[in-house]
Amino acid sequence: MDVTKYYSFWIVVFLSLWDSSLGQIVYSVSEEVNKGTVIGNIAKDLKISAQELESRMFQIMPAGSNAKYFDVNVKTGSLFVKDRIDREELCGSNQKCALNLEALAQNPHRLYRLEIIVVDVNDNAPFFPESTYVVNVTEIANEGDRFPLPIAKDSDVGSNSLKDYKLSSNEYFSLDIHSGQKSMLAELVLQKALDREKQAAIHLILTAVDGGKPPKSGTLTRTQCLRGGNRHAL
Repeated sequence: MDVTKYYSFWIVVFLSLWDSSLGQIVYSVSEEVNKGTVIGNIAKDLKISAQELESRMFQIMPAGSNAKYFDVNVKTGSLFVKDRIDREELCGSNQKCALNLEALAQNPHRLYRLEIIVVDVNDNAPFFPESTYVVNVTEIANEGDRFPLPIAKDSDVGSNSLKDYKLSSNEYFSLDIHSGQKSMLAELVLQKALDREKQAAIHLILTAVDGGKPPKSGTLTRTQCLRGGNRHAL
């Protein structure tokens, strides 16, 4: 085959496919919405009538796992949720959660590409890997000495993710918080010398708080400072 004719053939094929799937429609929906929630009107966005959707047998292509979450009412043009959407299950800790779909209309044949942005809701509270934690502190520790604490986890993202730590009121320790790129760290800072003979234990509670409205929280419970011999445990 002549090289010029060869490339001309594939250019025609490419343009035909491009014409049949031109553009992409973008919608957004919050996770965990009720089944049947309408997130957009396909007929309106494609500028065709609902009657045409039905006559052209418009449908969400069943291929791909995302198709099970959405469907179209061809009598009204409404795109709706048909199954529970859990953003964390679908996209993990990714900041953007986008589900791609394809829809097909026939006579004439036309393929449409849809992108559904799943918006995070504050459905997860921060939590610590363990309910208790022990830090060894010697009795001769100096004021200002620091002791790292466990990092809380939060499955939500953005403004709903972990935002702060709080420490129960006490006279011996304060809390210093550092915001890293992927996590928020907390350290105990010794504010007052420890005296094993005067106090047997210091009980503290560390609380992790997210940025949701209203916020959710998780606690490191039964945190305590036990002092025996020449060292103390928190």
